[in-house]
Amino acid sequence: MKYADLIENAKKARSEGDYERAIGIYQEAFQQKVMVNDLVDLGLVYLDHKEPLKAIGIFEDVLTQYPGLAYVHYGLGIAYEETGRYSEARQAYQKAISVDESFADAYFGLALLADEENDENSAYDYYKKTILYDANHYWANLNLGSFYEKHGLLDLALQHTQNAYRISPREKMVSYNLGVIYAKMQKFNEAVKYYLEEIEKDGHLMSYLNLGLIYKDVYHDYEKARYYYLAGISKNKDDANLWYNLGCLYALMNDYDNAYSCLFYALVRERSLIAYLEQDEELESFRSNPIYQKLMESIS
Repeated sequence: MKYADLIENAKKARSEGDYERAIGIYQEAFQQKVMVNDLVDLGLVYLDHKEPLKAIGIFEDVLTQYPGLAYVHYGLGIAYEETGRYSEARQAYQKAISVDESFADAYFGLALLADEENDENSAYDYYKKTILYDANHYWANLNLGSFYEKHGLLDLALQHTQNAYRISPREKMVSYNLGVIYAKMQKFNEAVKYYLEEIEKDGHLMSYLNLGLIYKDVYHDYEKARYYYLAGISKNKDDANLWYNLGCLYALMNDYDNAYSCLFYALVRERSLIAYLEQDEELESFRSNPIYQKLMESIS
């Protein structure tokens, strides 16, 4: 088979997620000749196949001969990250930018590394740079929106999160983030809409908790609140926050037996909630009931 046909088959196998087959076809093609772009593509397939050391070998060899390939420096940065060599990953991303100042994904790689190190200012700067060169970068818009939301800049948070939603509305997280922002803006109908969208995507589990809180605290609809807590628990029965809030809801409904059961389940899984329970205003009446002492004895 001709080289070009083999490469085409390898690319097709990669697009179908059959990485082992793609690797085999690339290796067969390279017995005829080796084109640099195709060799780099093999390195990317090794990344897909969770073999970063092999990818590093290819990228480093290519860069020895062709140091001006920004996208290869970027691929090398990803491979270094996957092997825990974060300092070298940072250098690779910076090298990609030095070769091509407009390489948006390299800025994004640096932003994620800064986020991992809790260096918010650097992460913010790199997210902004990412968007400067690629206004439609989904994750940079989403993460920048989260940054602004965390710092109370809700209009900017909404702007960037809406950008992310426009770019890729079916991605997980973006609807959840919109729900959080709208809830903080006290636009609860909008918040509910987006939390429900996130649930439809089988996305962030906190959507169930936040829906429960809105229906309990804002709409005072305890039955719907209970429904969403239980729906979240059905997805993850070990989520202590859902069990705790369901227990609080039962306490507000004066159903102390169910409150006891839910709170016991929550406290066994997350003992740090005990201190919160002792001060929680929603549980004031529950704490005055003998069943509270039973709960404390049961978890001690």
